[in-house]
Amino acid sequence: MARTVILAWVIGVLSIVMIGVGIAGVLDLYRQTERTPLKSYGGAICMICGGVVGLGVAQLLRLELALILMHAH
Repeated sequence: MARTVILAWVIGVLSIVMIGVGIAGVLDLYRQTERTPLKSYGGAICMICGGVVGLGVAQLLRLELALILMHAH
């Protein structure tokens, strides 16, 4: 069960890093002096979405562990 907690924390931290990198990418594209097409933002937005999905998976693991421990008693 300790492995599940560690896995949830690792996924959560890496997801927050992905969201931060995605936001940095969007801001970098926004600050460019030349106008960039909207399709250039796709990679950065996908990074943010992937981070949000990763946070959901980490939360799912935490809740699953809580349910397992609750029914084990």
